[in-house]
Amino acid sequence: MTFLSFKNKNQGKIQSSNLRKAKLCVCGAFLVLSFVTIGYRSVTLATPVKNGNNLTVTTKNNQLLIKQRKTNRGNIFDRNNNLFATTINVSSLSINPYEVLNTDETISKLKVIFPSIDKKILLKKLNSKKNHVNLIREITPKEYIAILDLGVEGIKVESVNKRIYPNNSLASHVLGNTDIDGIGIAGIEKSFDTTLQMGNDVTLSIHGGIQHILKTTLLKQINKFEAEGGAGIIMDAKTGEIYALASLPDYNANNYKNITDDKLFNRATKGIYELGSTLKLITAAVALESGLFKENEVFDVSKPLKISSRTIKDFHPLNYAINIPEIIVHSSNIGSAKIAEKLGSSIQLKYLKSLGLMDRLSLEIPETGSPLVRTDAKLLTTMTISYGHGIAITPVHLTSTTATIVNGGIRINPTLLIPTSINNNKRIFSKQTSMKMKSIMRLVVSNKYGTAKQAEALGYLVGGKTGTAEKVSKSGGYLKKQNIVAFTAGFPMNDPRFVITVMIDNPKGQKSSSWYRTAGWIAAPVVSEIVTRIAPILGIKPEMNESVVLTKSLLKYKIRGAEL
Repeated sequence: MTFLSFKNKNQGKIQSSNLRKAKLCVCGAFLVLSFVTIGYRSVTLATPVKNGNNLTVTTKNNQLLIKQRKTNRGNIFDRNNNLFATTINVSSLSINPYEVLNTDETISKLKVIFPSIDKKILLKKLNSKKNHVNLIREITPKEYIAILDLGVEGIKVESVNKRIYPNNSLASHVLGNTDIDGIGIAGIEKSFDTTLQMGNDVTLSIHGGIQHILKTTLLKQINKFEAEGGAGIIMDAKTGEIYALASLPDYNANNYKNITDDKLFNRATKGIYELGSTLKLITAAVALESGLFKENEVFDVSKPLKISSRTIKDFHPLNYAINIPEIIVHSSNIGSAKIAEKLGSSIQLKYLKSLGLMDRLSLEIPETGSPLVRTDAKLLTTMTISYGHGIAITPVHLTSTTATIVNGGIRINPTLLIPTSINNNKRIFSKQTSMKMKSIMRLVVSNKYGTAKQAEALGYLVGGKTGTAEKVSKSGGYLKKQNIVAFTAGFPMNDPRFVITVMIDNPKGQKSSSWYRTAGWIAAPVVSEIVTRIAPILGIKPEMNESVVLTKSLLKYKIRGAEL
């Protein structure tokens, strides 16, 4: 009996042990199966599978993950880590119409707290068959307390994200905006929407302080000359980093939904304009680079040119032959046209293409413009393009071209980000051509016959080119009494670090400008003030002994005047 009892107890222990082993095996099997399932699911998610909406399963799942992770949209900073855009939490008011006991009483209570709310719209919302209706996107803490005090039934207050721009209108065209759901719809907000939605920050090349100086200086001139608007760009001549980009009129980014199309339009990057004689810089640079012209070759500009039905003439006629530096300093249309005639259309278009002036602007925002260039190869077209007619580009296109001319001849692609590496950009002009062009551009400002004398900034070697062109009408003709004025410049010209382009749309002559409405009177002074204000911020010291600097770094050209 004792033996049997002992055996039964051992059997029970053995059975219990076997049962535990069986359970462990089953659990282990389930774990293995789970890992296999997870592994398989990972593989299927990583493998793009097309569906009927032309989206991959991977894409849809990624979009879902983005929405799930999107607690706070990433911030946007300027190059000095100053905040340009961020997200905050605000209170949003909604209501459940089914919980409203007395519609009229509820409306009366809400009107006390929100007097501007439309009664008809409110009534429509309260009669909705939905159990959740949005009333007001954002309410203040004071309004929230008032709702609680009045005891409005069915009310629900939720915490929602709101995109804000601490600097209001500063760089608004660059930053862009988001919609009510926090999705980027313009500018950097749209281009980097995925990055920002993942909570990652974006740092721009924009310098907040310099952006402010550009905007306020340009705005002052626009108001003074009663212009329709304008644009300005300040860019590093060697890296392409844009330190400031302004389009005026601009808008308060915190009030995006109420902005008119005119204010939303980016004149700096999307607007294309005939920028007049600023394009003569290209004509001169190509001429010097081509080898088709001798250094001292002259062109007779004493008589207007008659080509087909068009007569090409100069604003300030000269009665003798002039060389290339004099053509640029005096801004001779006739001289530029004769250079273009010798160059020919194929060479001209080749360089326009290589400079990026026939392609859509490449920049990190969606609002970019595509140039309009006449390519019929007719002699008249070739001649007029040489001085800026028959070619329409954005002010940023012009800024990039100016940088290429003055930085040693390397094509620069403008950017709104700080480059992580040196771009392998293409050489367009030789260092010798660039040196000659810098010397000529300096004379446009410093020489007594130059068209941009008002761009002079004491202590800084500014050089550039003015451009005044009749504004193109919507019908395609020219508006004789409306101008687009522009000035594109580099400084300091002995070793240009920055380029600046200013464009002003349809200025009106004033007494202070002797009633002139040309670039020399209106656009050039803007650059003078900008240079004086931003140079200390950029660490560029003034050079008071200019003659020594010029002797060492710039070529000397003798410029003759109209009195000969």
